This record gives sequence, structure tokens and C-alpha cells, in this order.
Amino acid sequence: MIGRILVDTSVYIEALRDRAFAATFRPIYERGIPRTHLSSVVAQELLAGARTVAHRRLAQGLIEPFERARRVVTPTHPIWCEAGLLLSQLWRDAPSFRSAIRAGLVNDVLIALTARAIGATVLTRNRLHFEMIRRVRDVGVEIV
Repeated sequence: MIGRILVDTSVYIEALRDRAFAATFRPIYERGIPRTHLSSVVAQELLAGARTVAHRRLAQGLIEPFERARRVVTPTHPIWCEAGLLLSQLWRDAPSFRSAIRAGLVNDVLIALTARAIGATVLTRNRLHFEMIRRVRDVGVEIV
């Protein structure tokens, strides 16, 4: 059984876009709600992608329950510093992933390290980024 959970943006977006995935994921999500936290990085990504009023309402509908329950986690200064070192290591050790590093990996590193700091497992659809991160840091990740 997974302890604390932090759901990545990729899962929320897939659940909003794909009814079949949402139906499959809903029981997992509902079982984990008492242990689920929201990363402020995920909130930022959801709001940044909300191009319409309806999309902003959906994003706020996902964010507000976590705010009310005080289960929003934010990267601390040490996490930002560790993220910089991790990204530098990936840049140096995995040149084939340099384009991925530029294309959103920073946020995923922050999400992974924040989850690790609270002892949470990240639920994600983004296998590439989180497996890269797992190569250099011990983080709990489950691909859904």
C-alpha cells in the first residue's frame, strides 16, 4: 500500500481529456484521497494550461479542496537547490535527454523532490521524465 500520494499534472490532464482513463483512475484516486497532497507546481501547471473560463474553473475545482484541507506542498529553497544540481547532473550524464530537460523537466524534478521530502509517491503518466529523475535520485514514482 502506498503512503502519501502526489498526483502529477499529466494524470489530471489525462483524466480531464479521456473519459475511459478517468473511469479507470477514479477508484485509485478515491481510495487515496485521505493521503493525497497537491504540489503547488502542479497547481501552476494546471492554471497555466487553462485557456478558457471553463478550464480555469476545472483547475480551481481540483486545487481548492487541497487548499481547504491544507495539503498543498511547495518546493523549499533546499529543494530548488537540489533540483538545480539534479538537472545539471542529467545535462552532463544524459546528453540524449537535453531536449527533454528544456521541455518541462524542471517542473517534474521539483514535483518529484517535493514528493520525496514528504515521503510521497508521485502518480504520473510521464514515464520519460520520472524515469530519468529516478536514475539519479531515489524517488517514489508509479506510472498509471
